Amino acid sequence: MTVLGFTRPSKRLADSIKEAEAMGFTVMAAPSLEISHGDESEFERLEASIGPGIPVIVGSSTAVEECQAHFGDRLPALLEGCRVVSIGPATTRKLRSAGVRVDDEPEDYSSYGLVELLKDDVRGRRVVVVRSDSGTDILSDGLREAGADLVDIASYKLKGIGMCPALLHMLMSIKAGRMDVMAFTSPMSASSFVGHLEQQFGKERGDAYLRGVKIAAIGRPTSERLRELGFEPDIVPENTTFHDMLQAISDKLGA
Repeated sequence: MTVLGFTRPSKRLADSIKEAEAMGFTVMAAPSLEISHGDESEFERLEASIGPGIPVIVGSSTAVEECQAHFGDRLPALLEGCRVVSIGPATTRKLRSAGVRVDDEPEDYSSYGLVELLKDDVRGRRVVVVRSDSGTDILSDGLREAGADLVDIASYKLKGIGMCPALLHMLMSIKAGRMDVMAFTSPMSASSFVGHLEQQFGKERGDAYLRGVKIAAIGRPTSERLRELGFEPDIVPENTTFHDMLQAISDKLGA
């Protein structure tokens, strides 16, 4: 069986482990990030910024959950008349389950795909992006270059959890050659994991240990962050979802 390692936000970890194990992987996993609710002022800005016809990009299913937590049953009415753009299938499902109509979804479920989808329609227009406080600049820079008046809403905050027993076990397993593939699900989680690895073993040895396993990246932004850190991904799924990444790993290495 393929031994698969990954880190996930704490609230996503159990479901991710269950999904990977159901596909036949032996899983090593640790929490990477703690999710907390965005500031009250961010939701006030969101409500003040939206209106009929205004594109509202929802960058993750967590963003939907945090908006639900804040606005409750008012959320569908709040977004009524807006052009609601979902980053991908999981977010679309979460929006629809909350009663929100989804108007668009990019072919590439990533910031790059969102820019490609909207770049010809946003010049001189307000565009609202609802995501975390740690989103990459790919989306915001791309939309501004396309002429959008961007309103970036941090509906939730991400904070690194730091070292924990499960993460230390993963690091020691990589050192001992007991992991087949390490999968990265976001640029921030990639930076955090590599930072812990290098802190534990030193940069030269830590990097060498990680290069001894296959590296999977959930999509293009995560792939680019890994390259910035000095690692070339071996596996990148066509679609930017956790399930598609697991499937791509299984197709290449078996489960």
